[in-house]
Amino acid sequence: MADARVLKAVAAVEDALPAREFAPMEIAAAVAWSRQAAASRLAFAHEFLRLRNVFSALATGEIDLPKARVFCEETSVLPSAKAERVCAILLPQAPLLTTGQLRAKLMRLVLGEDPDAATSRHNEKVASRRLVFEPDRDGCANLLGLDLPTDKARAAADAVHAHARLASAFGSKRTMGQLRADAFLNLLTGKPSSGRGGSVELTASLQTLAKLAETPGELAGYGPVIADIARKVAAQQEKACWTYTVHDTESGEVFHGTTRSRPSTSDCQHKRRSILGDRLNAPSAHAHVASPGEEKRPSTGTGRAEPGLDRRRATAQVARIVRARDRRCRAPGCRVPASRCDLDHRQDWAKGGRTEAGNLVALCRFHHRAKREGGWRYLSTKRGTYVWRSPLGSIYTVGPEPP
Repeated sequence: MADARVLKAVAAVEDALPAREFAPMEIAAAVAWSRQAAASRLAFAHEFLRLRNVFSALATGEIDLPKARVFCEETSVLPSAKAERVCAILLPQAPLLTTGQLRAKLMRLVLGEDPDAATSRHNEKVASRRLVFEPDRDGCANLLGLDLPTDKARAAADAVHAHARLASAFGSKRTMGQLRADAFLNLLTGKPSSGRGGSVELTASLQTLAKLAETPGELAGYGPVIADIARKVAAQQEKACWTYTVHDTESGEVFHGTTRSRPSTSDCQHKRRSILGDRLNAPSAHAHVASPGEEKRPSTGTGRAEPGLDRRRATAQVARIVRARDRRCRAPGCRVPASRCDLDHRQDWAKGGRTEAGNLVALCRFHHRAKREGGWRYLSTKRGTYVWRSPLGSIYTVGPEPP
């Protein structure tokens, strides 16, 4: 509430002066800020006050200043009326979202509000891409790539991460941060380095890929991207085997499969028939061949084989289903992509829990440990909602990821 009053007062100073140019000097002198800090706060006050619903939420204590900043920053590219409309959609949810979650949701809504303008902004930004070398006073240096195309930057980062993980697997004692930095320099300087290439995990609707809609896609580890970038990323995966996911909006169920076909407008016209065929002809999600040394629960003596369900580790197909369903770590406030998460047994494997999609949930390593060692507990509902209970007895609800 005090933050809202301060911002309103800052803006009022400018309105009261005969020459608005010198408002930062007046503010800086009054509260012992630098002139640059005063100018920055004044600019934020202007952006903030144009969003009347956000100002009201801050003034009444419904949101805090960091969340108000996110609203202002992410909607700054929209006209006031459109910006307020986007904010109105998320303000009721904002108290329960982290700033990272709020920013991701706002990015998606802003991209969808005016896809053509979003594409123009993206192209202008990419046109200013550059490489910056910054020496520092300790004899080190920073090497920065700025305003890069999202798809290529994400793939490059994944390639660096893959090389770092490989080095770690071979016993390197360096930290992951050091390994990534070393892999980055090795790749740029042409030094031989083993490891696989980068990959991009993209989520996009079939309509978007077939150019029937401009709905934003999403790059794991980055966030929402304009439809044009989603299509460009998809077009680059010429030899890849794609996975597809069909969401049943009524039951919350997820149907999952793989294909080497590429989407077209005819795919959308015949989608219903294709989905039905995939569901009828798909192989069992529990098909499994044991690998040497794999941990397996002792036989129950019933004589009935249940392939895959009595192993601790999920089959590749079951893992794909769970990660496609959960999208991210399902702990409160966490946005780690499911592709980087552990698969936790809701009912412990050691206590008879099966290794099947309905008994698995994606949790990042930290939140997996919080459940196993930190006293946190959760249960799930049929609609894909997870209800967590903290060691202090607080209850937190995590809704399903939207398709």
